[in-house]
Amino acid sequence: MADKKVDMPVIRTDVLYDPDTYLWIRPEGDLATIGVSPLLEESSGTFVALQIDAEDDTLERGAVFGKIEAEKHVGHLRMPVSGKIVAVNQEVLHNPRLLNTDPYGKGWLVQVQLTNMQDEFDHLVAGVDNIRQWFEGEWKKMQQKGWIAE
Repeated sequence: MADKKVDMPVIRTDVLYDPDTYLWIRPEGDLATIGVSPLLEESSGTFVALQIDAEDDTLERGAVFGKIEAEKHVGHLRMPVSGKIVAVNQEVLHNPRLLNTDPYGKGWLVQVQLTNMQDEFDHLVAGVDNIRQWFEGEWKKMQQKGWIAE
């Protein structure tokens, strides 16, 4: 039986991406909204549980701010940028499937008051061409490893 090929999902190019966490970041002034990219969503399967532990905490990039559980993945959520978590999306905590069905809309995770964006910007993937190239490369790697959820 041949392996089923999964079509590459649409990725938004009007946000930034952290190549280490596969989270997206939408900065607006000194605030940023953070969510799960299609790379994490497709490689994890359906999300079933989500916990955010760090509301009102100021965290450095890479620090754990919660836990996520899906059909094919259980792990920690790590900050893609440094900042203070000022809002947690209660709707997605109660309905983690929003991470699968509306990852750029109702499925956002947290909002952060940025503390070091100027120094951390170079670590993020930005710009239409850069995002598409990065995403396509990561998608191919995940397919080769068998990580894409079907």
